[in-house]
Amino acid sequence: MIVRVSECGSLSWRSGTLVWDDPLHHRQLALTDLSLEIVRWFADWRALDGMVELSERHLAVARRLLEEGVLVAQGSEEHGREEAVVSEWAEWGAATRQYHYASRTTPDTQFATTVDGLLDQSARALEVEPPAIASERGGLRLGLPGVDADDAAWRHPGLVAALRARRSVRRFTGEPLALRDLAAVMHLAAGLFGVFDELGTGPEAYMTSPAAGALHPTELYVRARRVSGLEPATYHYAATTGELELLDDVGPDIDSPHAYGGQDWLADSPATLIHTAVPARSQWRYAMPRGYRDVVLGLGHVSQTILLLATARGLGATFATAVRDDVLEEHLGCDGISEIVLGVHALGHPAPEERPAPVTPEWLS
Repeated sequence: MIVRVSECGSLSWRSGTLVWDDPLHHRQLALTDLSLEIVRWFADWRALDGMVELSERHLAVARRLLEEGVLVAQGSEEHGREEAVVSEWAEWGAATRQYHYASRTTPDTQFATTVDGLLDQSARALEVEPPAIASERGGLRLGLPGVDADDAAWRHPGLVAALRARRSVRRFTGEPLALRDLAAVMHLAAGLFGVFDELGTGPEAYMTSPAAGALHPTELYVRARRVSGLEPATYHYAATTGELELLDDVGPDIDSPHAYGGQDWLADSPATLIHTAVPARSQWRYAMPRGYRDVVLGLGHVSQTILLLATARGLGATFATAVRDDVLEEHLGCDGISEIVLGVHALGHPAPEERPAPVTPEWLS
């Protein structure tokens, strides 16, 4: 068997111990001096059994490192996946790749329940004072004119009302979502208003939300459960035509809270919008690692657009990232390398809730 040290792992010192960090499998392993010697030995492809030349102990430790994924066997499934990951993320370098895969979730990721989360936060609030909700620099203060909430003062009226009415909604009525409402949100959030290449520097897509370089890396899917006029299934929104593409429903169940970190309201919403990204689009224009920030920030822009569209349509919506990436990617047919899951929105008719009324600040008239 020919093996080599994994190209996706990294080494760091932690409290005087050398730690091997494997972001693909979310594993950490403390390395001894002997283990480090073996890692260096297999910096390039070598026969595993050749390790016996040093000692039987060296060979035994090398086999253990192979089991733990520090070493990779040539031609194995793990080797193929690693090659694909390294190739797809080459433009942004090892640090960006490391962060992305280390922050992914897996089917085994443990999520705290809502109650446990609240209890943990309450306990923490008693032990550690929370940071200030906003910063003050202490400089000379100058008053600003107030905001006129009257529609007549705005060239595009209605925005202020939608901003003020927006709330995170996690409880929905049993009323089905109208296909026209779903279509309005998807068209205006993910539809193309034109694609141009006036300077010969690659296509630029015009959408309602901004994206760095106008090469929007995000894709939009919908898991329709209770949508009038639409069969329950998973669909991909084809931005070029404004149509839905039916996906083969052969992947894992995503009508179970397990797919959403145990959050029932996401699994039971009339429609769940699932956002993925194709990193190659952003990498093509921005080869520096900072381009990864643009992917995440871009989804933030799209998310705010969806939340305001839903509010203006009389719907409720909430965005969440506490989902199981692997489960959703497998359901959508994404490989988790060239197309990755970023987050989801729940969408539906909001159920009445008793919540504190927002305070009208002095600057809003």
